[in-house]
Amino acid sequence: MSKVKPQKSKGIPSKHLHARTTFLYQAATYLTLQTTSNKTTATRILESDEDWNSAQTCSEHVPSHSPLALQLGSDLQQVTRKAQLRLSVDLKRSLCKRCNTVLIPGRTANQSVENLSKGGKKPWADVFVLACMTCDGRKRFPIESAAQTSTEFDSTTA
Repeated sequence: MSKVKPQKSKGIPSKHLHARTTFLYQAATYLTLQTTSNKTTATRILESDEDWNSAQTCSEHVPSHSPLALQLGSDLQQVTRKAQLRLSVDLKRSLCKRCNTVLIPGRTANQSVENLSKGGKKPWADVFVLACMTCDGRKRFPIESAAQTSTEFDSTTA
């Protein structure tokens, strides 16, 4: 009598595609952070410079976004569509749908909370807005309210 061997799990299907999407996202994030840090150092140089002509030529050489980072974001979208992979919610929310920029609050995106109800009276109508600085695209996500759940409601009425 032979022992029954447990079946081995197959692991993640299409693991190489997940590795590729992870690399593309990390590379796009790195390049975006490097570009924005270079932009801030260039503006510091421009603030100290008094000559307007040299300031114009210096600002022309510093792009507001990295074209390579945008291309990597586009490649990430293409790989996931072609292979029919599902990106995690956090990863999907951190990419702009219009221009494929990695949305980093304070650097490539502005974040705010809006309440478009009359006078902002409805606290459950709060919406988190993430606005891309590259293309002015906006992503709107509802914010969960502190409403009672059904279990809390049952315990308070009993």
